[in-house]
Amino acid sequence: MNKMLEKPVKTTQYRPLPKAQRRKKRQSEAGSFIKSFLLTLLVLASFAAFAYRADVQNAFSQFLATVTGSTSGRAEFNLPFSPRRQNILFMGVDVASNADNPFKGNRSDSMLLVSIAPYGKDVNIISIPRDSKVYIADRNKPDKINHAFAFGGADLAVKTVEETFGVRIDHYIALSNTGLIKFIDTIGGLPIYIEKDMHYHDNAAGLHIDLTQGQHVLNGEQTEGYLRFRKDALGDIGRIRRQQWFFNALMARLKEPSVLVKIPEVLKVMPKYIQTDLSVYELSQYAAMIKAIDISSIQVATLPGTPSTKGVISYWILDPDKTQEIINKLVYRDKSAPLTEALDVGILYTPSKEAVARDLKMHLEQNGVNVKMQNRNKLTHDHIAVHNLDVSSDMIEQLKKSIPEMQEKQTVYDPVGFNRAAKDFTIILAGS
Repeated sequence: MNKMLEKPVKTTQYRPLPKAQRRKKRQSEAGSFIKSFLLTLLVLASFAAFAYRADVQNAFSQFLATVTGSTSGRAEFNLPFSPRRQNILFMGVDVASNADNPFKGNRSDSMLLVSIAPYGKDVNIISIPRDSKVYIADRNKPDKINHAFAFGGADLAVKTVEETFGVRIDHYIALSNTGLIKFIDTIGGLPIYIEKDMHYHDNAAGLHIDLTQGQHVLNGEQTEGYLRFRKDALGDIGRIRRQQWFFNALMARLKEPSVLVKIPEVLKVMPKYIQTDLSVYELSQYAAMIKAIDISSIQVATLPGTPSTKGVISYWILDPDKTQEIINKLVYRDKSAPLTEALDVGILYTPSKEAVARDLKMHLEQNGVNVKMQNRNKLTHDHIAVHNLDVSSDMIEQLKKSIPEMQEKQTVYDPVGFNRAAKDFTIILAGS
């Protein structure tokens, strides 16, 4: 019987850290996109172009002042990063009601815990399914974790995550989904691979999704539909995966020169869709750090569990043991003990990638790895899905360095095994 379903999740269930000293909450509101920290983080990355353009530098200084409520001093972009771990909670707020104040009474439609290693050496991202059944802080009955924001804003959401998972949250960024359409349209659309046909219409919510499989350049409304679609077998978990593919596509888009020159225009759109407790100094540090981030080095995971089969309300019932393993690995960065047996690795590939798959198999076997191959007509985006959490990230990185077919592929922790072709990890070759 799932512990998180039947009784409150105690902080002692996870390894706690001391509470962070949180500054008084600022009600600064500026920029947002749908469902995640991803867009804001990447926009900050593109702000690095300030070094080359005075107009971008001036616009960014004004943006920082608006977001943080501070007008003192200028931002420095070459500052040393924090010598200790930083955990930031990013929340995408669904403006279903109260559009005049998107951060009051609305639910957080997505939650991502971003853990940054000391001195910014690496970045890990944990997606917390919005339907996760937990005990909201200061309340005496279980509920969906995304209701915490509606009940008490960012402060209650932060407290709930801290008490549920035993991690210290240093800062938060809350994003309303209203800015997504304007942002994507301002940068001229988003090139992205759509992994399946997506059709869904909700007249009451004003949501209309009509997307076909293949490579497309999405406008703002289409991007919102891609990120909100969940009418398939994977439901909210599939949508979380699409957020991760969205992140990769957007990072590539924001590095294009044609987009960088539009940053001043983008910053004019931003100033009423974000709420954050980060200061100008801290935002500038992140902007400086992000320039050097390699997308493929970012490790991501979704908290594992199963959909509820009881009652009329749908919940995601977290698996306590696997959740703890994910937190230990991606937040605390625990090192796994060396494996004593050869790795069992699977390769899933589409017909067009058969030659690449055979080369990959040969290179893996040369590294002492047992390999199984499976052909699939349809697959999602290229990535490395790790099923055995005892497989160390160092081992994956070593293989990446020596095997060309593994390079530039993102590591996704998947203990549940949505794309499993072998015991330890699976390499997906989808051709996207």
